[in-house]
Amino acid sequence: MGGRPRLRDHPRLLAGAVGLAVGETVLVWLLAPRSAVALAPQISAPAPYDVFHDLRWLLVYHESWLGFAGEVLLFLAFRAGVTVLFVRAAWPAQIALPPTRDLVRRCATSTAVLALVLLPFAVLLFATAVFSLSWLFFVGVPVLVMLAVLVHQATVERRWWYERPARASVVPILLEFVMLTVAGAVLAVAPSPFWVPVAVLAGAGNAWCWLRVVHAVAGRVRGERTRPFVVVGVGAVLAIVLGGTAIGFAVSTAFEAARSPIPVARSRTGPPVLVVKGFNSKWDGVTRRWVKGVFRIRRFSYRGLDDRGEPRSYGRADTHHSIPELVRAMRAQVDAFRRATGRRVGIVAESEGSLVALAYLAATPHAPVRSLVVLSPLLDPGRVYYPTTGDGGWGVAAGTVLDGISALVHDLGPVDVSSDTPLFRSIVHEGPALRGLLRCPAPGVRELAVLPIDSGVSAPSPPRIGFPYTVRPAFHGGLLGDGTTADLVARTLDGHAVPTSGFWRFTEKVVQAGASPWQVPDLEPSINPPWHGKSATPCPSVRRELRAWIGAGSSERPSEAASRTSSG
Repeated sequence: MGGRPRLRDHPRLLAGAVGLAVGETVLVWLLAPRSAVALAPQISAPAPYDVFHDLRWLLVYHESWLGFAGEVLLFLAFRAGVTVLFVRAAWPAQIALPPTRDLVRRCATSTAVLALVLLPFAVLLFATAVFSLSWLFFVGVPVLVMLAVLVHQATVERRWWYERPARASVVPILLEFVMLTVAGAVLAVAPSPFWVPVAVLAGAGNAWCWLRVVHAVAGRVRGERTRPFVVVGVGAVLAIVLGGTAIGFAVSTAFEAARSPIPVARSRTGPPVLVVKGFNSKWDGVTRRWVKGVFRIRRFSYRGLDDRGEPRSYGRADTHHSIPELVRAMRAQVDAFRRATGRRVGIVAESEGSLVALAYLAATPHAPVRSLVVLSPLLDPGRVYYPTTGDGGWGVAAGTVLDGISALVHDLGPVDVSSDTPLFRSIVHEGPALRGLLRCPAPGVRELAVLPIDSGVSAPSPPRIGFPYTVRPAFHGGLLGDGTTADLVARTLDGHAVPTSGFWRFTEKVVQAGASPWQVPDLEPSINPPWHGKSATPCPSVRRELRAWIGAGSSERPSEAASRTSSG
């Protein structure tokens, strides 16, 4: 082979990789939401990172089925053409270059196959941008890395689905993932004047990886394999994903059934606290002591109040109602709790419940609430859009694939949802305003957000939270059982300040920056007609929009609000 390949001997490869990375960076700078800049270096990365990059843009930015079909053809032509150029530019001089026709056919076929294999996992990241659930990210990105190890030779090797990947090409493809993550993280947090220099360095790193992969794959001795190693490996990865999902649901259900019950709440004299659990929760009607301290606790019911004004027990499907419906239910239950106790209510809400509680405060003037603690809040939900089934609009194909994945998840576990589930439909409908909730503190209410460390992978950097928040080493939905979190909740409900800086908050910022390159790009609100006139800023506009959507209302009159404020 004549020694280790040198990048300086392949100037066309270097120029192409750097030029594409810089070009997309500049286009995002001029035309797209800022968060999308973290994806830019991936445009000139080796397979399959390049295909995964294209798929995520494609899923967000298509407006109809016809437009999607046209964009798919353009994607296949562009990606196959770029791949041919890069493979030729990186090809070892000591080895005969394949005929151009064979190389074009190989690159076009491998691009189409990789796109089909990666599509479900790109859609999971699209779903992350809708729901802000970290576990979707934890499926999509690790699977991408596992598949990259198996399929990266597809653009170079003629019988790539038979050959076991060699260490000489696997190491560069893993280092490429690290490089893309670091470069994207820097772009996510750096001021815009630094973007082009970072893109230049990232493009050079892409060229280096192309060179090492092409030389390692093109120059090795082929074995006589009788079984398609890569096909078997990809099948094993998919089996692990499906089997792991089913096992995960089974284990979580078993833990839920076997968990020692939280003690029953018996205090009838302390300050009132409404506890709001999250998505797909259920409740047997027994109010338990979810909050530490002497408080009069009541559980929020996703089914509303009974004839006696008491919260009803509810099932998992009741948590799937739309945001406006749930906010109106919360409004009625908070007002009823306040009338029963004569005191302003504290709210402790988790996950979906946090979104409902924040929307309630934004849409309800003079709400009788003294404090709010949101646990595992949804960071920037509704960053992308898809239309209702049968309609056209941005993201129509992504919504259809999302429906198929939802049906599969239903077969594997106790989650019965679709893309048209009212909760999800309401999130994408009102995405800009809902994204503004964490940035807009409610006047006169003491607020605290407690984020688990995995919140960092659910939304791109930087974090946009407008009131005090802290971070705990836990996972989404698991904070109510954390002892330190319980102390933070109790202090906030009692009116005391809590520390909001420290190691875990810094770590969460690092995690969020590192996850940013693997998110989907945000949809630009100005091009989506259902979002016209809606904004995540400023806060008065967010509140006006939510009041118009949900309907403003409260049992309190302004004079009563003034009286309770003066009395504390």
